[in-house]
Amino acid sequence: MVPPVNPIFALGALALFFFAPGYLMMKALWPEKRWKGPRGTMDALELLTGGFVASLSIFLVVGFVLGNTGTFAAAPSDPVLEGVLATFALGFLALGWIRGAYRAEPPPAPSFVEPPLPGEEDVEPLLERFQALSRREREARRELRTAQRSGRASGDVERLKAELQELGDKRRRMEKEREEELRG
Repeated sequence: MVPPVNPIFALGALALFFFAPGYLMMKALWPEKRWKGPRGTMDALELLTGGFVASLSIFLVVGFVLGNTGTFAAAPSDPVLEGVLATFALGFLALGWIRGAYRAEPPPAPSFVEPPLPGEEDVEPLLERFQALSRREREARRELRTAQRSGRASGDVERLKAELQELGDKRRRMEKEREEELRG
């Protein structure tokens, strides 16, 4: 005859086998997840299902390892099995506590956005300066061609050539500065 099972023991065993180690592991790995807030429902679902799957996995691996020792008989009341699962649960609880999983304010979630490389912080003003310089160079070339075709005074042509040379030098200096900035 099988002795009657204590319902409190049965609930505790089920929680230890199918919930506690995995859920506490999930909280330790992702301490920023909370049950409340804009993503609360999704986070709770992830924690619960991930906790169940992880607990089941831990339970199976521990049972397999203990079963291969030759001295273990699979039974929910086996103190070795319960002790190992409780140790896992307490270890994950401690790790989650250290990582801030149980604080009122969650720790920040990790950012997967890479920080900008040196010189990439704000390229819009630099691009605008390059575009303005390029636009002025094209205008100066056009004016120079027009002045040469129309036979204007050589002073105008020389002034436009000097301006075009100055604009080209300025553009090359800006490009060189940018290359040095990117090299760090």
